[in-house]
Amino acid sequence: MAANWWLALIIMVVVNGITAWSLWTGERISPIARKWFFAVTNVIGLGLAISQFFWMDFS
Repeated sequence: MAANWWLALIIMVVVNGITAWSLWTGERISPIARKWFFAVTNVIGLGLAISQFFWMDFS
C-alpha cells in the first residue's frame, strides 16, 4: 500500500514540475490562461494518481 502512495506522489511531483517548467520558461501567456493550464494539468495528474491506485490493486 505504501508503494501506491509513493507512486501517486511521484506522479503529482512530475506533472507539477512539467507544468512549472512550461509556464515559466515558455512564452508569456495571460494570467487567466496560466491559471487554467495549471488547473487542467493538475486535474489530469490527480486522475493519473487515482487511477494507479485501482490499477495496482486489481493487477
